[in-house]
Amino acid sequence: MLSSLGRWSAVSTLLGSALAATTAEWKSRSVYQTMTDRFARTDGSTTAPCNTTQGLYCGGTWRGTMDKLDYIQGMGFDAVMISPVIENIDGRVSYGEAYHGYWPLDLYSLNSKFGTHQDLLDLSEALHARGMYLMMDTVINNMAYMTNGKDPAKNIDYSVFTPFNDSSYFHPYCKITDWNNYTNAQLCQTGDNKVALPDLFTEHEEVQHILEKWAKDIMTTYSIDGLRIDAAKHVDTGFLKNFGDAIGAFMTGEVLQREVDTICQYQNNYITSVPNYPIYYSMLEAFTLGNTSDLANQVEIMKNSCDDVTALVSFSENHDMARFASMTKDMSLAKNVLTFTILFDGVPMVYQGQEQHLDGPGTPDNREAIWLTGYNTDAELYKLIAKLNTIRKHAYKLDPGYISLQTYPIFRGGSELGFRKGVEGRQVIMLLSTQGSNSSAYNLTMPSELVVPMDKGEPRVFFPTGLMPGSGLCGWPAENVSFVELKTKAAAAVSAAAATRAGGVVVVVGLSVILTSLFAAL
Repeated sequence: MLSSLGRWSAVSTLLGSALAATTAEWKSRSVYQTMTDRFARTDGSTTAPCNTTQGLYCGGTWRGTMDKLDYIQGMGFDAVMISPVIENIDGRVSYGEAYHGYWPLDLYSLNSKFGTHQDLLDLSEALHARGMYLMMDTVINNMAYMTNGKDPAKNIDYSVFTPFNDSSYFHPYCKITDWNNYTNAQLCQTGDNKVALPDLFTEHEEVQHILEKWAKDIMTTYSIDGLRIDAAKHVDTGFLKNFGDAIGAFMTGEVLQREVDTICQYQNNYITSVPNYPIYYSMLEAFTLGNTSDLANQVEIMKNSCDDVTALVSFSENHDMARFASMTKDMSLAKNVLTFTILFDGVPMVYQGQEQHLDGPGTPDNREAIWLTGYNTDAELYKLIAKLNTIRKHAYKLDPGYISLQTYPIFRGGSELGFRKGVEGRQVIMLLSTQGSNSSAYNLTMPSELVVPMDKGEPRVFFPTGLMPGSGLCGWPAENVSFVELKTKAAAAVSAAAATRAGGVVVVVGLSVILTSLFAAL
């Protein structure tokens, strides 16, 4: 176990300088979010129980994650996010232990419950050997101290923390009273009187220097390609920007707000990426309440407010929110949600268990042990995610600029939404339905007389037929295809599509002929 800053630095020197990935490099990636303790055990057990409700450690490890990379890569993911890796506080309160990794004690030691120094090195090496990226969830806002009902203002022993072993490293204790008041939210603590979360004085230059050096050292030591910043909303905004500049890698930070102005203010000024909560909430309203107009409108509003929506994280579930299946068990609606999540703008991130249609209604029930599903690769959503990631990668291979182009709505029906992404002639079109599995079959006529057969509320995704070779979908081969020749075809398709323009309006002639539905058989 690492136990000092000197040890981090020594290991970093031995391994040399690791170059983390930039935002541009992360944009093409698709991320599978794991919660280490609940994803896979070292012994590979798929029957070992997990007391989710009581919030106890269940035995997931880094080595267990490494042994299940086939399962992750089988869905087409090329990046994995793991829980915070540093040592957390011991002990138990009424709602559990530090299985999640968000109760830090010692920055310079690893969480031995998750494995050893060598285990984490091996996981990183295994990911990179597959061409995959490693993202680390990260806590820089606070430390943690178990007060178990005692007043945190009087009962925190700051000397136990490493390296912040004095109260001068922290804001004076206060409890957040208004979570939407950013001064209050950034100066006071997010914990309670059972587990206090002393709030680091991140405006202080010494605190900034320590955190920046720690992050660079640990990223170099374990070849970490990017960071997710927990509770970024509660970190001093000036430091958030300084921290991102110092690490020089992709960093997305949790700002749990649905207001577009807030989310875009953070991206435009403080941090390159945040989870796209405005779109998340609009997506829920579309596919649980049938409010299609709000989602289409929000897509347009975000484009005009944020500097780059394609750098945000697109998601529909995470470890803090109720699972979609807890709101509706409808499988067709779940397919629509995943289709939008993966094919919309931004870096798509899918939370472990979404592929198995798990239905935890919120913390802690949404943190189920995935091994209890048997890692079922025949699950409907598992196979759907694989197809969605495949077409996204294929579109990117044909046009590396694809991921930086913005999605826009092309159709709004009473219960349908059509979106398009990509240059005309090599575009991806998704047609989504809010009707659900009980919907009858019908034909939907879209602009330019494209007639789409709809049934059972399932989504439809289209891509130019002539550019499908090399995709591995719909009977086309995945290998032995000349991408030079295919890119030439793609360029020709773009030119042909441009020739159909009239008065600045795109006329999509023969769309039903040149596009292939990826979901006709689902």
